[in-house]
Amino acid sequence: MKKFLLSCLGLLAFWSAAQAASEEEMIAFIAETGAARSEVKSAFTEVRSFPRKAAVTLKGELLYKQDYLHMAYEDAQKENFLIDGNSMVNRREGREIKSDLSRNALMRSLANTLLYAFSGQLETLSKEQKTSLTVSSDGDTYKAVLDAQQKLPRGYSHIEIRYRKSDGQIVSMTMDEFTGQSTYYQLGK
Repeated sequence: MKKFLLSCLGLLAFWSAAQAASEEEMIAFIAETGAARSEVKSAFTEVRSFPRKAAVTLKGELLYKQDYLHMAYEDAQKENFLIDGNSMVNRREGREIKSDLSRNALMRSLANTLLYAFSGQLETLSKEQKTSLTVSSDGDTYKAVLDAQQKLPRGYSHIEIRYRKSDGQIVSMTMDEFTGQSTYYQLGK
C-alpha cells in the first residue's frame, strides 16, 4: 500500500510539473491573447509615488484598443490621458501637453510601454526598453518582470506586469523610474 501511495504521489507530481507552462509558453500565451483582444474597458486605480512626497491615488475608466489608450480620470477636466496613433495628449493639473510621437522619443517610449503592456508584446517592450525579461506563474496570474540592464538618465529601472492566466488580460502594472518615482496601475477597481 505504501508503494502504491508513493507511486501515485510521484505520478501526480510528474503530471503537475508537466502541466506547468514554460516561460516561452507563458510569453507566447500573453502575446497571442493580447493580439486577439479587440479592446479592454475597465475601471482603474493609479498610485503615483514620489521620493520625499506623499503618494497620490487617482481613479478612472480606461479604454484600450490597438494603438489607442484613453484614461479618463474621475476629474477628467483636471486629469486625462490619451494615446491615439502618433499623438499623445496628457492633461494634468490644468496643463495640457500634446506630443507628436513620431518626433518626441521620450513620450513615444512612455506611450509604447503602455501600449505594449496592454497588448502583451513583452518581448518587444523588453527590446525597446533594453531590459531583461522573466515571466513566472504566480497564483492566478503570470508575472512579467522587466529590469533595466543599465542605469539611464531617463526611463524605467523596473517594470512588473501581471496578466490573468484565464484570458491573458493585464490586471496590474508597476513602473519604477530611475528618478525614484513609481506608478502603479490596478485594473478593475
